[in-house]
Amino acid sequence: MPKGGLLHVHLDATVDAEILLRIALEHPEIHVRSPIPFANDLHTRPLPEFRALPASQFGSAMDIASVNYAGGTWVPLKDARKAFSLGEKAFDDWMIGAITINPTEAYKTHNTVTKAR
Repeated sequence: MPKGGLLHVHLDATVDAEILLRIALEHPEIHVRSPIPFANDLHTRPLPEFRALPASQFGSAMDIASVNYAGGTWVPLKDARKAFSLGEKAFDDWMIGAITINPTEAYKTHNTVTKAR
């Protein structure tokens, strides 16, 4: 790769999102939050945020898809997946979709490599 080539590398081209999720699920310090409760509508799904938190700040399990979820609350990733009322597959699809930019999003929907909804 030419000098500076890594400046132009995209996550989708270097890391398999499913493997990244599987690895993240093995680490209890990895937490996820959403600005609003997850919606089952493809056009209104919020983009999740991820963060490693120290044990003293670990959150508790809750359903991010529930209307009772307080947006912005950190939930351990593994617990969020288990508690997701729409099922683990729907959770995985949401997570993988959030960190993957497909050609339609990149060239038509957003015309950018920045994930925005």
